[in-house]
Parts: sequence; C-alpha cells; structure tokens
Amino acid sequence: MNILYIMCDSLPPQLLSFHGGPAGSTPNLERLAENGVVFERAYCNSPLCAPARASMATGRYVSQIGAFDNANEFSSEWPTIGHVMRGAGYETDIIGKMHFVGHDQSHGFNRIANDADYTQGYKPEDYGIAYSWESEPHGNPVGVDWMGPSYIKLDKWDHYTLHYDWDEQIHREALAYLGGKGPESSPFFACVSYHAPHNPYWIQEEFRARFRNADLPIPSIPDGVDTCHGPMDKWLNKFHYIDDIRERLLKEDNLRWLYETFYGMLYDLDRRVGELLSLLGSQGLAGNTAIVFAADHGDMLGHRGMAQKRYLYERSVRVPLIFSFPGQWEKGVKVSTPVSLLDMLPTFADMAGTPVQSDLPGTSLTPCLLEGKEPEGRTIYSEYHGEGVHAPCFMAVRGAYKYIYVHGHEERLYDLENDPDEFRNLLSDKGGDSEIATHLHTEIAHSMKEELLREFDPECITKAAIQSQRNRGFIFRSIEKER
Repeated sequence: MNILYIMCDSLPPQLLSFHGGPAGSTPNLERLAENGVVFERAYCNSPLCAPARASMATGRYVSQIGAFDNANEFSSEWPTIGHVMRGAGYETDIIGKMHFVGHDQSHGFNRIANDADYTQGYKPEDYGIAYSWESEPHGNPVGVDWMGPSYIKLDKWDHYTLHYDWDEQIHREALAYLGGKGPESSPFFACVSYHAPHNPYWIQEEFRARFRNADLPIPSIPDGVDTCHGPMDKWLNKFHYIDDIRERLLKEDNLRWLYETFYGMLYDLDRRVGELLSLLGSQGLAGNTAIVFAADHGDMLGHRGMAQKRYLYERSVRVPLIFSFPGQWEKGVKVSTPVSLLDMLPTFADMAGTPVQSDLPGTSLTPCLLEGKEPEGRTIYSEYHGEGVHAPCFMAVRGAYKYIYVHGHEERLYDLENDPDEFRNLLSDKGGDSEIATHLHTEIAHSMKEELLREFDPECITKAAIQSQRNRGFIFRSIEKER
C-alpha cells in the first residue's frame, strides 16, 4: 500500500465535529472519519512543534532524544519513520513543514517545498529561543507578537498572510507530487504537512464569513479560574504575555473574531484535504493508498483564559488522529482508549511489514485498524521541558485519570470523565469528597507518580536541559557580539 500522511499544526480535536464540535466545518475530514478509525484520545508527546514532531518521527520521548524546545537540534543518529519506511522499499517524502532543527533537514526523507518551512538548516541565531530555567520567569525573549497578542484582533493580523502563502505553495507541490503518481508507481510514504491553523490568525473573508452566525464552541471562563493556576501555568502565562492581554483576549467580540477566523482556516485546510483525496481517486490511487490525518499538538484558544500550546491541559496536548483505508481497514470505528503519537512509527512499520527497534516505547495500532479492537490499556505520557517553564513537566494519562507532575513544584490529578475541562485538581480541591474518595485519589496519584518516575529521571533531565540552555546561550551571545 501507499501511505499519505496529512499533518496540520495546532489543532485541538475537541473543535472537530467527530469529537463533539460543530458539524459542517470539515466535511472532508468528517467523511474520512466515517470511512476510517478515529482515535478519540490521542496525545502528542510534547505540546510544542519541534519536540512533538521529532518525538513522533523517532517514536521516542523528547527527553531521550534531547529535543527539549524549538531550538534544540534534532540529532541525525536517531532512526526515524523515514529510515524505517525507506528500508522497507518505500519512497519517503515530506512536502511542507516539519520543523526539523539543525543541519539535517532530511532524517530519512526527501524534502519538497522546504522553503515553506522556517527551520532550514543550521541557524545558531535561533538559539535565542533557548529560554533559561536559571533566570526569573519572563516573556518570550525573541518577541511578543506571536505569543498572546496574536490571539487579539489587531490591524496587523488583517494583512498577515505568511502561513497561508506557505500553505498555498505546499499544496501546489503536493498536488504536483500526487499528480505524478499512478497505479504502477513504486510504493510511497508521503507526508503532506500544512501550517494551518497555527497562529497568527488570518484567512480570506469568504471563509471567515461562513462562520459569522454559526454556533461556535467559544470558551466560557468560570469566575476564579485563576485560583487553580499552578506554577507551570503561571510561568507559561508570563511567557505568552497572557497577563498583558487577558482582558482583551476574553472579550466576547475578540473571542468571536478568534473562533470565526480559526474555523475559516480549518475549513480551508479541509478543502485542501478534499483536493488531495480527489486527486488520489483520479490518479487511480484510492484503492491502494492508506490515509492518515493528525496534528502535532493542540492549542488553548482562550480556554481557561489561556492562549498558545505548551500546557499539559487537554486542549493543548491532545490531537486528532484518523486512519482510513476503505476496503482494507475497519470504518466508522471510534477508539476510546488513550494512544500516543509515539505509536505512529511502529504502526507504519507494521503496515509495511518491517521490523523496528525493540526498545521503542510505542505500540502498533494495526489491530485497531484491522479488527476495530480497543488497544490494551496503558499509561500515556507527555513531557514539556521547553521554553517558558523552569523545571521538567510531565503528564501521565491512565484510563479516566490524568496526573501532572512539575518536578519540585506541584502535583495534580484530574478525573477527565467527570471533569473534562480540568477545573478541579483532586489533590487540592476536595469538593466535599468523602475520606474514602480522597484516599483513593491520593493512592491513584501516588501510583501514577511511581510509574512515571520509573520511566523518567527528572534530575537527569534537569541537568541535561540546563546544560543545553547554557551551551546555546553562550553561542548565541557570541554571535550577537559579532554583529
């Protein structure tokens, strides 16, 4: 089979119709979901572009491969999906954004439309992003515009078309690529990766206008939500300049503009997906091409009064994930057991019938695809050790419970079944719980912490992250002196 892997950036699955969002905004993705297997609780392994993608590509945790933030180089020594699929006889191509940082922009793939990505080659000036955990919490050192203020209706965003223009180029290249394939072509693994719906927010008025009177899931912020913000939240709110813009962010007319624009961008992304799928049909490829759709991470989009990603809340760390291959795989199936983007590499390898390294933490999802089975329950992890925070931050999800551990600072436990918006930390807000329930929650948190600490060493991660920050900070300052 051929594999077409369609990626986007910063898309919370909760806003899609097949996850409970408004219908009609993504008709092509809705059809893809109807004809495939939807993983309702898929998680990225770090809620930030470069770490999330490097982790997904290698099938390894970000702390293992040293991909802490958007300025950490992605080492060439780690085998990727590209190497695995190429070894199985596939042509392997990335068309568009992948946010690989460093000299190696290939990592086992041919790169197409690479000038539509903003991480070309080695750029030590980007080391300025390497936020220091040893400094006082502060805003993004490389500027404010793309942080919280990009979620505010400002004149500058009326003319900001950079991501849209890049996606136009990516889409042209993708159509030309698929237009050159046919039933007799060698098998290909092609990842078409768009920027949308990444901030800043801009789309043509015709797309935004479609949602002007629509019933959109604009967040409602409870009074006093700030009181349940812990150290990680406060660090990131400062890094994103939320304190400076929160009042404007949460105004009804601003949230309306934000969500209308976001859904307009999403509708346009869906149009591109539909054109790719139509081309597969006209080229005679529909019968032997599996389609996979995913995002790299989500976005808070005003939920809890927050913007950007990086947080370990569901809107930031969960992703849409669809596998569709009509006639070969199950269709109309929804898998509710938590899975991980670490599972992508072993799943693709399984599809190609080729082995992978035995020490990978992920697992193949092909039994779900072939038989509609729920996978075996396990604990799913995500990490964030990047810019904005001041200690290693971890998330563990097991069944209905989510445990958050910020090393040296806080622990949290949420019941996602009864509190999907994560407003009630069961370790601090007892909320009238009985002693039995309180004891149960303490035991669950203790068990999940023990399991997490068997998987990760926060002290080693702290030392590695700080050393990396120091090294890159030194190089960046030396370059600045040359200018």
